[in-house]
Amino acid sequence: MTATLATLPPDHPLARFEPLRPAERVLLRACRHGDIARIALRRPREALPENTVRASFLAALALHSGAQRQSRRIQLLGAWIEGRLDLGECEVSASLWFFRCVFDTTPLFDGAQVRGALAFPDCELPGLLAERCRIAQDLSLNAGCSIASEVRLQQARIEGDFNATRLTMSGNDASLPARRSLMADGLEVGGDLRMTEGFDASGEVRFAGARVRGDFIASAARVNGPVDATGARRCALVLDRLVVEGDLRLDQGFAAAGSVSAKRIRVGGDMDCSGAAFDRVGDAAWGEGVSLVLDRAQIAGALRLAGLQAPLQGASFTGARAKVLVDDVSTWGERVVLDGFAYSRFGDGAPVDSGFRLAWLERQPGAHLGEDFRIQPWRRVIRVLRGMGRGSSAGTLAVRREQRLRRIGRIGAALPGALRWLARLAHAGFGALAGYGWRPQRLAAWALLVWLSSAGFFALAEQQGALLAADRAAGQDFHPLAYALDLLLPGIDLHEASRWLPARGNGAAQAWSEAARVVGWLTRLFGALAALLLLVSLAGWADRDRRR
Repeated sequence: MTATLATLPPDHPLARFEPLRPAERVLLRACRHGDIARIALRRPREALPENTVRASFLAALALHSGAQRQSRRIQLLGAWIEGRLDLGECEVSASLWFFRCVFDTTPLFDGAQVRGALAFPDCELPGLLAERCRIAQDLSLNAGCSIASEVRLQQARIEGDFNATRLTMSGNDASLPARRSLMADGLEVGGDLRMTEGFDASGEVRFAGARVRGDFIASAARVNGPVDATGARRCALVLDRLVVEGDLRLDQGFAAAGSVSAKRIRVGGDMDCSGAAFDRVGDAAWGEGVSLVLDRAQIAGALRLAGLQAPLQGASFTGARAKVLVDDVSTWGERVVLDGFAYSRFGDGAPVDSGFRLAWLERQPGAHLGEDFRIQPWRRVIRVLRGMGRGSSAGTLAVRREQRLRRIGRIGAALPGALRWLARLAHAGFGALAGYGWRPQRLAAWALLVWLSSAGFFALAEQQGALLAADRAAGQDFHPLAYALDLLLPGIDLHEASRWLPARGNGAAQAWSEAARVVGWLTRLFGALAALLLLVSLAGWADRDRRR
């Protein structure tokens, strides 16, 4: 039976659309039977009498379908929607499903309340306006959906998923000098947000202040930031203050031409950027630009930055926090800001050798390694390596840090100028003798060297008559090794130093005797100093990181 409106009262909201167009009759019949209105199997290339549905008729059908006991779902395939579908500030009781349809005017859903789902799979739209819209189920712009201008979802709420898989936002609207293809600041998504399987946007994509209760997945997505009049590349993806209760995934070939800004984001799971290409055309980080900003981000799980397509240039992690950091040789470029970046350990596969971590720290901006030295990144790496049982690597970094501090003039900087050289000399000596407390075993090597050297000298001095037995009647033999050891060990009396004393005389014997006194004094001094440095090293009193 052909669908008509003859049975409706003249004052019914749908009565004014008589006579219906052929596609409209098909749509009305399908709605009454809960079927899909199949106008064509493909997107129409042009508006024809047999494929055109007036947007005003579609809006009236959506708003008054409940009065006719029609389907709770309007399903339209292969139609050309003529005019603006205006459902702004309206309450729509039915789900709206448009498949392979063409809209010649941007649909308007600002402030609307859609009790079901809203879907545009494989549709072609000039844009979509849905600010403050409330959708009880899913919003789908997927399956090859193409949008020429902007999608506005600011302050919208989607109770289900936001599905933008294979969405293309071409950006062919030349009237927009600083194009923003997707604006979803303050968006709330009750399920997952998916921009995968070929999502491609020309223009800035924004989710500032949005909240996603599931996962935010942008695997293999491509986002191209606009180029302004000066030729500078603008931001490609803005995630500032985004809250994701699940995982945030910019992985599996995610590519951004332009910077990705994720300041103050909060992620309840992992943030996975494995295999991503940040600043893929290489112009976002020119000069002082940045490719990735994670300032003050909070990531409850792992931050994965391994296998990147190109090293991060000009990335910033100021004040960021993550439980686990996973990186590799592909991760770090130059000008990486690490001040305040906190993490508990390095994940599986992340390098923990001192060479890699030292090279990483030295990729910070020059000022952070010089006149504006930032010590926190060094402390964090040393602490994490020590906690993972990599004490040797942690020690190497600590020694290199101390050497850098002395080289840039930080050691003794608080002292008067006349005394700074003394502090630097003592600092250098502590490093040479005990590795600033990290290499106390060096003291044993130095002690052995001093012991053998002084014993050799004392053997020659005794032969020259510079050392004489205190009790000559006893007929004692001189043992230079025991004599030197007695001088070297503080607090231990081997009764050798008291049995042999420097002789008094003239000429060569006197010179040897004076030399023996000086060498003996220096041996005692070194022994006392070595013991003190050993105590300081083992107690950790000179450890900047433990003291903190």
